[in-house]
Order: sequence, then structure tokens, then C-alpha cells
Amino acid sequence: MFTGVAFDFQQYLGQKRSRIQAELERLLADNDPEILWESMRYSVLGGGKRIRGVLCLAAAEAAASKSGISADEAVLLALPCASAIEMIHAMSLIHDDLPCMDNDDLRRGRPTNHKVFGEATALLAGDALLVMASEVLMSRTPEQVEKSYLIDVALELVRTSGARGLVGGQVADMASTGLMDMPPSVAAEKLSMIHERKTGALIRFSVWSGARLCGADQDLLKAFKRYGEILGLSFQIADDLLDVTGSVESLGKTPGKDQAAGKLTWVSAYGVEGARAKLSDLEQEGKSILHHAGLSSETAAPLAALLEYSIHRQN
Repeated sequence: MFTGVAFDFQQYLGQKRSRIQAELERLLADNDPEILWESMRYSVLGGGKRIRGVLCLAAAEAAASKSGISADEAVLLALPCASAIEMIHAMSLIHDDLPCMDNDDLRRGRPTNHKVFGEATALLAGDALLVMASEVLMSRTPEQVEKSYLIDVALELVRTSGARGLVGGQVADMASTGLMDMPPSVAAEKLSMIHERKTGALIRFSVWSGARLCGADQDLLKAFKRYGEILGLSFQIADDLLDVTGSVESLGKTPGKDQAAGKLTWVSAYGVEGARAKLSDLEQEGKSILHHAGLSSETAAPLAALLEYSIHRQN
């Protein structure tokens, strides 16, 4: 599938990451109050794969290819959204790491935000990033984007960030602690519900929003929504595997915490081999969706590569 296309994924990823990083640095240049902005910059700019932001740009380019928009223009139209997504993601990591949540000491190979700036400032930095993300999306998206598209995306970002998405998923995740021994059929349903929100919601939004901003039709939006769901679930299963098989050096965070906390994960429910088998099934379904989405092999290559990268990553 998608054979015959010369595509340098690492080069593509590096270029898009650099573009998003530069935009985030520009957006987070304020300094009043200084400690707050330092805390915000610490978590947003301090590394990270930028997969969610890159997904937004890749989906925008794919949709643009069917809407008569150039790839360069698509990136300009979607860049504020990609930046907002990375702010929301950083917020979720700051809050997840707090002592009242996962109580983690390391993130991306560095002390977590609250270890450096204190719990109160870390909490407020996350709050500020959550609000700023909507501000950036609404105020920075170029006027060429049809207003109805922007309103759709802004509304979905709010839903993704709140009780229907990240926040609800975190609550469900906490409620699953100590439930590692439930029957596999029950575990599958509960895990899907948790990760559809906690990890999957923002990844699904990343794909859908880039396409929506660039005028994708309903068929492509539907295909991208399902692709995003598959990618989000794959990303979480890969995370669950890495928590068991990874190290502090490779992950940049503390491994083994899920098992120590008694959390319900794909590995605790199905074992390492069962989780890997699920990833293989998801990879095939994701590539099939892209294959039947009416995209050229060249246009679909970044999205196919991002799926493969997310499933087979080592950190």
C-alpha cells in the first residue's frame, strides 16, 4: 500500500516540527507575570514529538490537495490550530504529572513542571495554556479560512479539552485504578472508553481539524475521523507497552508506573503479545482507510508514515 512513493519521513517530521516549534516560541514570548510564562514555556517548548501538531498539518495538506489549495498555504491555514493543539497537550501533561494525579517526577527526560515551579504555578500554567489555545486558534487563523469551518473547529477543540474529552478521560482513568483483574471483555470496553477520551480525543481532533480548516468534504472528514480514532488508540496501546518494556533513558519518564499504581492498561488486560496483536490489526485498518480515502499515494504518505511511527516507536 502506497508503494512507489519516495518519501523521507524523518525529513518531513523534522521540517514540520521546526515550523511548529518556531510558532510556539513566538506565541509564548510574553513575560508578565514572569514565573507563569516561564512555567508555560518549560512544558510547551521543552522537547516533545509534536506528533499531534504534525498530524494537523499533514491532514491539512491532504485535504488541500482535493480542495485546490497548495500545500504551503494549507500549512499556513492550519499552523495556529497545530500550535493550539500542542498547548492543550502540554497542559494535559502538566496536570497529569501533578501529585494529585499521577505524581510523576520526570517528563521528557527532565523534572516535571511542578518539581521546578511548584504545584500552584504548574496548575495555573496548565490553566493558562488551556485558555490560550482557544485564543490562538480564534485570533491567529488566517481570514482565508471560511468562518463556519473555524467555528466548527473551535467548538470541537473545547469539547475535546473538557468533560467529553481529556478531562473526562482522566477521571475515568483514575477510576480504573485497582481494576486490573476484570474480565477481558469488560476491560476492552472500559479501556476503549478511557482512551477514546484521554489520548484519542486530541489525536482525533488533530487530524479532523486540519482537514476541516482546508475544506475537506464529509466523506474525507469521516475517513479522517476514523483514522484519528485508530491512531489515538494505537498511540495509547504503544504507550502501555513502553511502560512495561521501556527505560527511563528511552522514555524520558518513569517506566512501570502503571503497573505499580494498579492501573488498567492494554498490557494488564491482554498481556504484551495481545497488545502487540491489537496494534497490528489497527495498523492494517488505518492504512486501509487511507488507501480508500481517494488520496494520491504521495498525499497519503505522511499520514501512513505517522501511523507506522506511532505504532512502532520506541519512546
